[in-house]
Amino acid sequence: MVNNGIFDTHCHLMSEHYEEEDMMNILNNAFFAGIGSILNVSYDLKTSNQAVSQVYQYKEDKNIPKIYAAVGIHPTEAETCDKETIKQLTKLVQTGDVIAIGEIGLDYFHKNADPEVQKKWFIEQLKIAKKFDLPVLLHIRNAFDDAYQIIKTEKITKGILHCFTGTTEIAQKFLKLGFYVSFAGNVTYKNAKDLQEVAKHIPNNRILVETDAPYLTPEPLRGRKPDKMTGLTINYPVNIVFTVRKIADLKSLPEQNIRKITNENAITLFNLK
Repeated sequence: MVNNGIFDTHCHLMSEHYEEEDMMNILNNAFFAGIGSILNVSYDLKTSNQAVSQVYQYKEDKNIPKIYAAVGIHPTEAETCDKETIKQLTKLVQTGDVIAIGEIGLDYFHKNADPEVQKKWFIEQLKIAKKFDLPVLLHIRNAFDDAYQIIKTEKITKGILHCFTGTTEIAQKFLKLGFYVSFAGNVTYKNAKDLQEVAKHIPNNRILVETDAPYLTPEPLRGRKPDKMTGLTINYPVNIVFTVRKIADLKSLPEQNIRKITNENAITLFNLK
């Protein structure tokens, strides 16, 4: 049974930034603010296991959003990947509790992993997605051309451009392949005029929302109460309401419409009907 309400298509509930937090309180707050579903997204093998475990952990609770899992190795973690990692990811998918592969992709901004190594394991994870007919959650930074060519060559037609920061032209290329475009809290920022213009032009049947929590806290909460150790203003699933509100404003639609549209888009993409 799929919940109504906002679908947060990208969140990291297993993040170390939440270690000292009451997770049930975080999830209760989200539920009573109208969040119906959360996709708990991994970035390495450890968090992939945690994401699947959290599906079971919160399965019976009714006053929280429904939790789903995505498994995958983030491009900046590509150097940690090997054949055994791919086997373990495949086993997690075979549990039946995984609805997407991610977050995966290419990141040429950070220098954690060689681009060729990133490409190799990106392709291997795309093969898992194809084998099990699952959408992919793409993290792409300074690498849209290479990522597009790989996606096209591998004939991937289901997925999300996560936390999109590219141009309308880039979005259109991926839309033509069958992808969806997801916007996070950074679309609310005062200096995000270009990104806001892109959001206006994404078709309503291909737009999604996410928090990328604990990162990318939206306005007006951005910069408030930063963590003393990391400097990060920790983001929470409940804050997705600000992103929804901004998208509604940009598209000149009622907020309730955007809640419904983005939820239905996620349900369609993840084949949850």
